[in-house]
Formats: sequence, structure tokens, C-alpha cells
Amino acid sequence: MKIFTSILTSNKSRKFIKGGVIPKVSKITSNKVLNYTISTYLIYVLYFVNSIFIAIYLGPYYLGVWGFINLVIQYLAQLNFGITHSVNSIVSISKDDKDYITRILGISLTLLSLLSIFLLFFFLFSVVFNFDIGNKFHFYNYLPLVLIVAILAFYNSLISNVYRAYGKLNEIIFNQIFYPLISLLCIFFYRGVDLLWALVISNAISSIIIFIVLIVRCPISIRPNLDMNLAKMVVKRGLYLFLYNTSFYLIIITTRSFVSAYFLVTEFGYFTFAFTLANAVLLLLQSFSFLIYPKLLNRFSKFSNEQSYLLLKEVRSAYLTVSHFIIHFAILLVPVFLLFFPKYESAQKAYPIIALTVVLFSNSFGYQELLISKSNEKKLGFLAFCCLGLNLVLCYIMIKVFNVPYYLLSIGTMITYMVYVFFVGKSGIRLLDLDSNFKTIIKDIYPARIMIPYFISILIFFTYNESIYLIIPIVVFLILNYKTILGFKKIIKLILFKPDIINI
Repeated sequence: MKIFTSILTSNKSRKFIKGGVIPKVSKITSNKVLNYTISTYLIYVLYFVNSIFIAIYLGPYYLGVWGFINLVIQYLAQLNFGITHSVNSIVSISKDDKDYITRILGISLTLLSLLSIFLLFFFLFSVVFNFDIGNKFHFYNYLPLVLIVAILAFYNSLISNVYRAYGKLNEIIFNQIFYPLISLLCIFFYRGVDLLWALVISNAISSIIIFIVLIVRCPISIRPNLDMNLAKMVVKRGLYLFLYNTSFYLIIITTRSFVSAYFLVTEFGYFTFAFTLANAVLLLLQSFSFLIYPKLLNRFSKFSNEQSYLLLKEVRSAYLTVSHFIIHFAILLVPVFLLFFPKYESAQKAYPIIALTVVLFSNSFGYQELLISKSNEKKLGFLAFCCLGLNLVLCYIMIKVFNVPYYLLSIGTMITYMVYVFFVGKSGIRLLDLDSNFKTIIKDIYPARIMIPYFISILIFFTYNESIYLIIPIVVFLILNYKTILGFKKIIKLILFKPDIINI
């Protein structure tokens, strides 16, 4: 795995760990990637624990309302027109020119302020003309607080990207952990609708406090400006990234929207609970991919096509193996887990198919980064937009034509992800000037050792009710991936004992 280890180690530390030598504990404690990953995962664990107790103390109905509130916030968070993504790219490249970054940050804040004003007017009109936005969820009761959270999310995300570029990880961790800590306090004191209100209010308060902290401690001076040339550059640069990020994230968000619109509030609560569980098991990988992302872009931009393909094979092999194994294992354990939460027993119907849908996206890992590193954001954005349209059509047909229950609606998203992953892989393979016939693409994007257990799980979901059969995909997976799993030893040693694995 020489290519893979090259992206993990810095340019100044290429030599591998000497065999049989156990590094000092200080090397582990000073390991930036390990410390950040552990901190991030502890935050995710806190989020997960909060989600479980929130689900218990809200009950299915109010969890459905809470799920809808968060759904609206997620929609609004995507409407930044690529400004935050554009700034992330610009700051990462030109961070040494602080005067330039100050002007970029200033015009970006001005643009987001104009966007926030537009958002306020839109919802003002929606109230005046009584638009039906979540009436069955009594959404307008929570609207003022939701707007505070959504608008401040624009600014907090923008400024956090500056912190990330300058390696200010403590502030980023504070940004991530402050709200779950406050919501944990709410869980101790409130129940039912009172807990719902406490969560919404604490979300708004934490957003305000985080905003103040990020502003005060920002490594760049914050001075809004009206430089139209800079504004055009920021918007133009972020437009395709906006199309890609927004379209991609809206795929799963629109699926949840169909459940909220066409099914009961309690059923949306079950779906929200199952979706939370499905995402929770993959959070560790997401925290690691957050760190490795800039390294991948850097390597892909410098490597030859042959080197890039070798790198792709190794990082994808590791990522796909771990992510799919975690999901199969979680599907086996969730029925036992739900025995402790009888209110959400119905979520057991939804969990396996949602989990198998969510994990499918991991098959695109590596190829997306390759396309972005080669300035193919336009192609990626167009593909994501088309797949968003496909998901909308499939979900609508499944509800209106096939009248499926809520827990089968994510099958439409599963099909959408399959199409998306295929075409991302096809574009990446062509970019590397490799053979791009259908058979080659399928073999590379959907390796048999990963997909055979995957389809066995789907078959068991539709044919057997007994959870014991879910052990079959795990056994098959371990047999087919035995050699790959043994090869992880070298990577784990690097991650644990190299203090300069990733220079964030």
C-alpha cells in the first residue's frame, strides 16, 4: 500500500515505521489526525446519544415535528449559492495573503447578508399569504427561531472554513460540540412538547454564541465590503460547487421531504429515527475523510494518470471495505438495540433499507475528489442535478403509482445513488484515459467482494423476517474480503503512530 501511505505521510516523513519498534506514547498523543478524529467521533457519539434520548422523550409524533424543523434548516443551509464553498477553496489556496483573504471574507459576508434579507422577506410573505409550509407540523410556531438558526448557519459555516484553512481546530471543535452539550441539558429537564421547544430555543441560542466566538477569535479581520469584482469572482467560482453540493445533499433530503408530506407525522418520526441510526454508524469514516480530502486533491492534482489510478484503488479498497462492513454489522445489531426502545419498534422496518441506501454512496469515494482536483466541478454538478431530478421522479412514482409504505421509499434513492455512483466512476475512469466500457466500470465501481454481500442483505430484507439470517452477509463479506482486511494492519500503524500523518 505504498501509494496509500504516501497520502497519509507528509513530504518530510516518507519512511515507514521500523518493524517491531513500538513508538512512544507521546507520538500518539501528538498525532493531529488521531486527536482530531477521536475528538470528532466523541462529538458524534454525543450527538447520537442525544438523538436516542430525544427520540425517547419526544415520542414518535414530536420527533416527527422535530425532524421536519431540522429538514427545513437543512434545506435553508444549502441555499448559500456556493459562497461558503468558494471561500473555502480560495482561502485554502491563498491563505498567506491575509489582505486578500480579508477582502474575500468581507464581500462574502455582504453577499450572505443580502441572501439573509431575501430569506426574511420570503418567509414574511409566506406568513402574510398563508403558504402551506408544514402546517400539519405547526411549523410557523417555530419559524422565528428557525430563521435565526438558518441565517447564522450561513455565517458560521463561512467563518469556520477560514478557521479550517488556518488550522484552528479548537474553534471548529467548539462549533461542533456546543449545541449538543446544551441539548443534553435540555434532555434532563424537559419532556414532550416542552422538550421540543427547549431544543429549538437552545439551537438558536447556541448559534448566536458560536457566531460571537467565531467573530471574536477569527484569524482574519472582518470588514464587510462592496467590491463587485470580488463578488462576481466568488459567486462564479462557487456556482458549480453549489450546484454539486446542493443537488447531492438534496437527494436524501427530498426523500425525507416526501415521507414528511405523504405520510403520518409518527411515520416520519420512525423514518427520522432510522435515518439517524444509519448515519451514526458511518460518522467515524466521515471524520477521517474530512481530514484526508485536501490530501487527495493535492495528490490527484500532481500525480500522473497511472499513479492516480493506483492511489484510487487503494483508498477505495480501504474505504469501501470498512464502510460496508460497519453497515452489515449494524443491520445485524439494530433489532437488538431497538428492544430497548419499544416506541420505535416500527423503525426496524425502515432501518435496513435506509442503511443500505446510505452506505451505497461510499462507492463513489475517490472519484469525486479526482474530478474536483481536475477542475470537473461542472460535470459533477450537472450529474448531481440530474440525479436529484431522477430521485424526485422515482419517489413520486413509488408513492402515487405503487403506493409503497414509508419504509420502502428509500429504494428510489438507492436506485438514484446507483446511477450517480456509476456515472461518477465512468467520468473518473475516462479522465484517467482508462478502458471505460460498461463491464470495466461495473467491476471497478461495484466490486463483487463488496456487492455480493450487499445484494444478499437486500434479498434477506424482502424474504425473511428473522434477524438471525442477517449474519449471512457478514460471513460472506468476511470470506470475500479476508485478504483486504489483513492488509489494514500497516495503515492502522501509520494512523496511530505517525505524529505528522496529515498536515491539515
